[in-house]
Amino acid sequence: MAINDPKARWRRSGAIGAAALLAAAAVLATQAPASLLAGAVRSASQGRVELRDVSGTVWRGRAAVVLGPGSGDDAPRTRLPGQIEWHISAWALLGATLELTLSDAALLDAPVALRLDRRRAGTLAAGRLRLPAEALVGLGAPWNTIQPGGELSLDWDTLQIAPASGPPVTLRGELRGEWSGASSRLCPIVPFGHYRIVADGTFPGAQVHLETIAGPIEMSGDGTIADGNRLRFRGSARVQPGTDEALATQLSGLISLLGPRDGDGASLQIGT
Repeated sequence: MAINDPKARWRRSGAIGAAALLAAAAVLATQAPASLLAGAVRSASQGRVELRDVSGTVWRGRAAVVLGPGSGDDAPRTRLPGQIEWHISAWALLGATLELTLSDAALLDAPVALRLDRRRAGTLAAGRLRLPAEALVGLGAPWNTIQPGGELSLDWDTLQIAPASGPPVTLRGELRGEWSGASSRLCPIVPFGHYRIVADGTFPGAQVHLETIAGPIEMSGDGTIADGNRLRFRGSARVQPGTDEALATQLSGLISLLGPRDGDGASLQIGT
């Protein structure tokens, strides 16, 4: 009988072993700990973004987000409010498409969805991010010196993602950021301004424009986001014309921290 055939028994044992390995791999894949994703985020951001208090799996989990100046820096880090939650569709991955949804009631007005197919083309759905300006302290200088206050917001319409020969992908669309109720622990004037920065076009290569909406400190400038997401920016910060002299004197100390002195103001330079 076939059951007594050594070759048949070997084939049967091999089939059972293969099935067991596949089952183990499936269990491992579906239960892969979220800590694996935390390590990938830290590596990709070079230590500037960390996931802590991680729970769940790679596919569905939650964690606190911590901002820092980068790997190897001992400067204090800033923990953002709330906890980010993510969901990756395993079924979509079977079709070589990444479908990722992020939500955080403390930071995002609504869940944000990312879709990326096998050609690295896709979309990032429209969204709005809000966080206290104090979070910037964790990014290091000059924010850890300025000790900013107020609220930051970043909103965008649907961004188009396309493969590129140079960087991994390119983004096309408009990003709008605002700093409202701007303040600093080094300045008694609260607030000293409300500012807007807009980045528009294809990333990398997008144009950046900074303008003042209100406040006694006027900041403005223009730049570009180059390859590698490197920002090249040049602008200025100065007291608005007509500001009371005593008030201008109180603001001048803060302005001197923003960049090299340029007449009665400061030059804002990043990557230039």
